[in-house]
Amino acid sequence: MTTHTRDQWKTVIERGVAALDFRIDSPPQAVKPTMVSQPAPQKRALPVLIFNAVAAAAVVDTWVAGGEGEVLIDRPAILARQKLVNAKAAEPPGSSQSPFSTGYAASYRLELARLLWLAIIDAPAERLETLAASYAPPEQRTKLV
Repeated sequence: MTTHTRDQWKTVIERGVAALDFRIDSPPQAVKPTMVSQPAPQKRALPVLIFNAVAAAAVVDTWVAGGEGEVLIDRPAILARQKLVNAKAAEPPGSSQSPFSTGYAASYRLELARLLWLAIIDAPAERLETLAASYAPPEQRTKLV
């Protein structure tokens, strides 16, 4: 059995998108809810390569949200994200995550992994690092209550 130098990237990307957390970033009754992705809180530190994949996946999420990026953002990715946004927005504030959100998040993570691979396929290590460096965490909104 032989191994290829690119065999690790599937695992790196899958672990990276799995470590993303999605949250609604608009008021609860917004007509068009907005969602942001960010690294999920971790119990232990992630290896640098995996953290780079998390950050790069968050960048690709912004591409899908905007409808354009360094790779072709196709309809399945946009629809998967919209289903997740709708499911997350339907959850009452403070409730646990619904099974719909969990399922749609898994589906959207597959789309993110596919798009991320397309974005880094020509030079995985360098492209992943470049995308990760361009990641800017979303600003926290202050609740005025």
